[in-house]
Amino acid sequence: MAQALRLAVDVHPLLVDHRGIGRYARALLRRILPRDDIDATLLLRGPLPGLRARALATELGVARVRVAGRVPRGTQVLWSPWNGTFFEPNGAVNVVTMHDAYPFVSPATDPAKRLREQAPFRRSVESAQRILANSAWTRNELTQYLGADPARIVVIHLAAGDCFTPGTPQELPAGLHANDYILAVGVDEPRKNLATLRAAHRAAFPHRELELVIVTNADFPGARCLQWLSAERLRDLYRGARCFAMPSTHEGFGMPLLEAMGCGAPVLASRAAALPETCAQAALYVDAPADVDAWAAALRALAGDDPAALALRQALRTRGLQHAAAFTWQATADATLAELRAAGATTESSSSG
Repeated sequence: MAQALRLAVDVHPLLVDHRGIGRYARALLRRILPRDDIDATLLLRGPLPGLRARALATELGVARVRVAGRVPRGTQVLWSPWNGTFFEPNGAVNVVTMHDAYPFVSPATDPAKRLREQAPFRRSVESAQRILANSAWTRNELTQYLGADPARIVVIHLAAGDCFTPGTPQELPAGLHANDYILAVGVDEPRKNLATLRAAHRAAFPHRELELVIVTNADFPGARCLQWLSAERLRDLYRGARCFAMPSTHEGFGMPLLEAMGCGAPVLASRAAALPETCAQAALYVDAPADVDAWAAALRALAGDDPAALALRQALRTRGLQHAAAFTWQATADATLAELRAAGATTESSSSG
């Protein structure tokens, strides 16, 4: 049996990050850590990292984990899944997953904030021997804005969790009924463009014929806002939605789109950034993401009660289920492991040479 890959993984925000990046890291680690051919150390910042070992093991569904505050000597590969490098490699090959280049696409006006947001990206591009990009769109942004060498970038698409399958909602929040709401998922930041969606919803359904539900970290007037939910509760929301809307002006991938499709929800998305790459022909698109009238018209076309809207929803539901089935976390994990192993092989050849 080949020697196990000695891998260190940065997990410093894993217990608190409920965004798509956090779901990505958890999904892959749950498939990588139990393998006999992986010798992994999880890296945490701050004092006494070992005190969080049990919580990490529980979160990742494994019996135990090895935790450290720095990359152990002899590690072959350091992998950072979080859009940046936060640990010194200590002789290991540095591999980083990049999910976008947004701090460069839309830099903060405050110089100190801009420097703070951009620094992890710069460190990654300067120090990583291999970059895993979640989309061709992200790869192109990294080359355009940070001058990354395309030869060091490998595109590995994301996926949706195994639980995101079609079916009848098992449990919806009190007062919410299946097929009576439009669903969106996203944090409160400008690129998610939720203000445009809320305005379009008011214009399309002025009498609140359909409710707008947003899974988010904030409260928005005119919408029912829900804080972050378990995967099972989120699945139920997708299953019960008349349609799912993602109005983002910038996304490196857009994982909730695949989650929604996997649950049978028809999808409406901006024709922006990586979203057409993620959805292909399985979504209805709004070509002008900031145009409230265009969004209102699209919402009426997809979520209305007329026969044309019903037919469109059925067509998108069928296309979405087929499309989402082509993306699996196992395939993402296998492709990621192949790149980590290839990176680790360079350390072996260097040491033998």
